[in-house]
Amino acid sequence: MRRMFRGTNPMMRYVEGASTMQSAYPATIASFTLKLLALGAVLFLSASFSYLNLVNDGVITGGIAILFIAPIGAFISLIVAMRKPDLAPIFAFIYALLQGTFIGLISGFYEASFGDGIVFTALVSTLGVFLSMALLYRSGLVKVTDRFRRVMFTALLGLLITSFVLFILSIFGAFSGIGLGFLLGISAISVVIASLYLLIDFDNIAQLINSGADRQLEWLYALSLMVTLVWLYVELLRLIAILSRRRN
Repeated sequence: MRRMFRGTNPMMRYVEGASTMQSAYPATIASFTLKLLALGAVLFLSASFSYLNLVNDGVITGGIAILFIAPIGAFISLIVAMRKPDLAPIFAFIYALLQGTFIGLISGFYEASFGDGIVFTALVSTLGVFLSMALLYRSGLVKVTDRFRRVMFTALLGLLITSFVLFILSIFGAFSGIGLGFLLGISAISVVIASLYLLIDFDNIAQLINSGADRQLEWLYALSLMVTLVWLYVELLRLIAILSRRRN
C-alpha cells in the first residue's frame, strides 16, 4: 500500500506515514465526494466574498497584509494537514478559507485589469478541464504508471525552475525583454502539466478507495485534489490574460 503514496502531488509524500491507518470505516467515493464538495464550498464562498468586495467596493478583505498572510497561512495549513492526518479535517478547512480569500483577490485584480469576464472564463475552463480529465481517466486511455508519475514530477520540477529564473529576471528588469509569445508558451505548458496532474490525483483516489484505507484519509486526498484545481485555475487565468494582451 505504500506505493500509492509515492510519485504524486509533491505534498502527498507526507501521507506515507498514514498508510497504516485501517478501520471498520473504509474510504468510499460517496464519502470522499462529500468532503471535496464541503471544502470546495468553503473555498468558493471565501473567494467570492473577497472578489466581490474588491471588484464592487475596491476593498481588499483583511487589508493589504492578507495578500501575504493568506497564502503563507494556507501553505502552513497544507503542511500540517499532510503531516498530521488526524488534524486534516480542521486544517483542510483553514486552507480552503485562506486560499479562497487569496484566490478571490487575485481574481479581482485580473478582472479589474483585463475585464471581458476573464474570471468566469477561467472558472468554466477549469470545470471543463476537470471533467475532461475525469472522463479520460475513466476511459482508461491514459494509464497512470510509475513512469508517468516520474515524468510528471520532472516536468513540474522544470517548470518551477523556469518560473524561478523568470522571477529573478523580473527583479533585475530583464523581464521586459521577454516576448508575450514566450510567456504564452510557458503558461500553456503550465496548464498542460496542471491538467495531467489531475490524472494522478484521480488515480490516487481510486487506489485509496480500492485499498480499503481508513476514511480519515479522504480529507487528505480531497485537499490534494483541491490544490491541483486551484493551481489549474490560476494557470488558466494567467493564460487567458496573456491571450487578451496579445489581442490588444
